[in-house]
Formats: sequence, structure tokens, C-alpha cells
Amino acid sequence: MADDLHKLLDYIVAQRVTPVESREAEMLASVEQDVPAEIAAQVREQQVSAERLAPFFAQGLQRARGAGGRLTVDDTDPAGNSMAEAFARYLVVPGLATSQSVELPGGGFRYTFDVDWPALENVARAAGVDLGSALRSS
Repeated sequence: MADDLHKLLDYIVAQRVTPVESREAEMLASVEQDVPAEIAAQVREQQVSAERLAPFFAQGLQRARGAGGRLTVDDTDPAGNSMAEAFARYLVVPGLATSQSVELPGGGFRYTFDVDWPALENVARAAGVDLGSALRSS
């Protein structure tokens, strides 16, 4: 179900992406900065972005599952660009996928993402999501 994939995305943002960004903000903070406010702003930005990218996250996972675990998209296509952004932010950053890019002749890039399905399935279980069922019923 798309709702389950959305639930998985929310979990990844809360449990895998936000802690990394919070640690980075704390490490890079100066004495004058309001670190808690900065972290809260980053959390809000991640939640807004995740909401915007949720359909592309789900679509990308479905395409990757159907293609043996690999998603290839061009950023010259608006949907492809959004899938690439979702995968980069919510799978590559927390170590749930790897990516490669190739520059296209007319400009732009082609991105190839390889999903670490066992790791993603573990995260899905922790989120209370049956990833296989979610992908089949979406």
C-alpha cells in the first residue's frame, strides 16, 4: 500500500536521516548559533520535503523492485528528477542504497541507484511495514 510506503519514508526520515543531520549541525555549530532551533528547522524541512517526495519515493521503489533492485532515471524528466532526489535523500544518505551518475550528452544526468533490499527490509520491519506486501499492493 502507498500508505505503508509513506509510513516507511516517515520512519526513515525520523530514525535515519534526522539523527545524521542533527549530529552534523551540532558538530558544525558555533557558539552564537541556536543549535536546537536549527535542528528543529531542519526536521521541519525534511518533513515537508518527504511529504512532497513521498509519491516519487513509492514509485521509485516499485520500479526498482520490478527491475531487480536497480532504479535508473534521468534528471531531465521531472518525475525522474524527483525520484532521484527522493532516493538520494532517503536511501543513499542513510546507507540504504548506492548511486552512480553519468552526464548526458544534452545536459543533465542519468542516475542509477542500487537498493540494499535486505537493509531496507530490516528498516521496514522496524517501522512496522511489510515491504513486500506494500510494494505488491501499491
